[in-house]
Amino acid sequence: MKIDDITPNNFDKVFEKMLKDKKKRGVANARIDFENISINDKIKLILFLIFNGNGVENIIYKILFWENDTEIKNYIETKIPKENFKKIKPYKKGAEPGVIFIEQNEINTDFLKSILLRHFNFELAKEPSLNIRVLLFVKMKNQFSILLDIYDDRGCYAYYL
Repeated sequence: MKIDDITPNNFDKVFEKMLKDKKKRGVANARIDFENISINDKIKLILFLIFNGNGVENIIYKILFWENDTEIKNYIETKIPKENFKKIKPYKKGAEPGVIFIEQNEINTDFLKSILLRHFNFELAKEPSLNIRVLLFVKMKNQFSILLDIYDDRGCYAYYL
């Protein structure tokens, strides 16, 4: 799989089949069940999966949201410079979520921890929370890359490319 040129513009096209079928030639994948560990341990596990000490070339967040557009935008703007994110699709109070992409050249661990905390808390009806689903594509320098589909507080799919 060619991962050198993944951007928010081609993210869905590149990963559509893999996320749908869970299989792709040349890709190692796993389903990680972390339902029975604390939220802090879930966040630590995700950080462990993407930090290997060799550096990150870039990270792309795809955030699906079922929240008022203004609320999600205001939250992200407090954490990320405007030029690093764009709303692709608004949430229109229906079955289809809104979509935001964030692209950075390094991982902002404070933002990552914050967005994961809100994601996990939503399922547990705790605050602070946001009704979101988080997908992360992390390209490592001169190594493999990882795609994490963190579907809810029970687990995630991990794809090593």
